[in-house]
Amino acid sequence: MIYLKTPRQSVVVLTVLGLLLAAAPALAGNADESKDGFHARHQVGARIGGWSNQGASPADSVQDAGSLAYYLTDFSEANFYLEGFAAYRISPYLMGEISLGIVSRGDVTLVPDPNLDSRRYGGLLVYPILAKVKLYPLGDYSGKFHPFVTAGGGLYYARHDVQIVSGYDAFYNYYFEEDSKTSFSYVLGGGFDWPVAPMVGLEFNVQYMPIDFSSNLVGIQDYGSLTFTVGVKYLFQSTSDKSKR
Repeated sequence: MIYLKTPRQSVVVLTVLGLLLAAAPALAGNADESKDGFHARHQVGARIGGWSNQGASPADSVQDAGSLAYYLTDFSEANFYLEGFAAYRISPYLMGEISLGIVSRGDVTLVPDPNLDSRRYGGLLVYPILAKVKLYPLGDYSGKFHPFVTAGGGLYYARHDVQIVSGYDAFYNYYFEEDSKTSFSYVLGGGFDWPVAPMVGLEFNVQYMPIDFSSNLVGIQDYGSLTFTVGVKYLFQSTSDKSKR
């Protein structure tokens, strides 16, 4: 299920997705007419950049519900973000893309019992696993930069891991109190591609990711973000694509 926070968000997202889905059959029909260049090539590559927090931030000390345990947190409002992707060219106007990202939101130290000398040191990682459509409104425009918009959705997986355990029970309860959450939600974005060689391209990409878990993970539910990335990609045609020409 995709959770939308406000009616306005629901209208915007559904309108964008509806327009893209309605246009897809017509755009796909132009695939054989695309030029032998950027507009006919698939893409695989990686993006690196920043994750800007748009959700909540936990307190420095968070009590674990129903127990004596508490978390000491050190989260940043901006973090390093890495994303790998592969995109399939449907037409000069349209691509389908799958991507896997990773971001570390910060350090988490768990104190299972304030009366005992025991701590568990780790962090919290978020993994966006997404499927998107990528629309080029200018089609087979032959300029240097190619603007695009993206829309889609998928699974957001977040996990609190423990890497180091200190104290009396370090050898017995290493993974004690690790936790994870998942959420299905949408993603919206845009940017531009810049082919710098027949098989190499660069890009700038902005994405909005609303991530709202059904219950708290280290004291908060809302892990929403904006990501700002630059990417490098390999542009290629499959053997079957070449045989159609």
